Amino acid sequence: MTAGAVVLTDCVFWLVIYPFLTDKNYRLHFLAVCMHSVNAVCLLGDVFLNRLRFPFFRVTYFVLWTCVFVIFQWILHIFVSMRWPYPFLDLSSQYAPLWYFAVGILHLPCYGFFALLIRMKKCWLSRLFHSSI
Repeated sequence: MTAGAVVLTDCVFWLVIYPFLTDKNYRLHFLAVCMHSVNAVCLLGDVFLNRLRFPFFRVTYFVLWTCVFVIFQWILHIFVSMRWPYPFLDLSSQYAPLWYFAVGILHLPCYGFFALLIRMKKCWLSRLFHSSI
């Protein structure tokens, strides 16, 4: 369920937010590094240590997980004044609907990347161990 979310979140953080949207005095905190790196390491370990199938219909879980996160953030920001975890998700921006639409569209290639990773693992293992898969 979180496979595509990990790919999307980590790529957005390390390729967009950290290099372009943070000021020069920004220092990475341990929690930010863990939140945007350790999850990918754990997910890759899970992929390579299990034999779960990865059918395409599970993209609906990924979309539902993201919708729950967005709704949770909206409700949280209604009652608590705090900064948004990702600046482009701030609803006060006039471009917020475009950002939310773009994030929604980006779900598909991220989920596809993860599905490709699973297929590559299966292909690689079937070549190494002909009789076990």
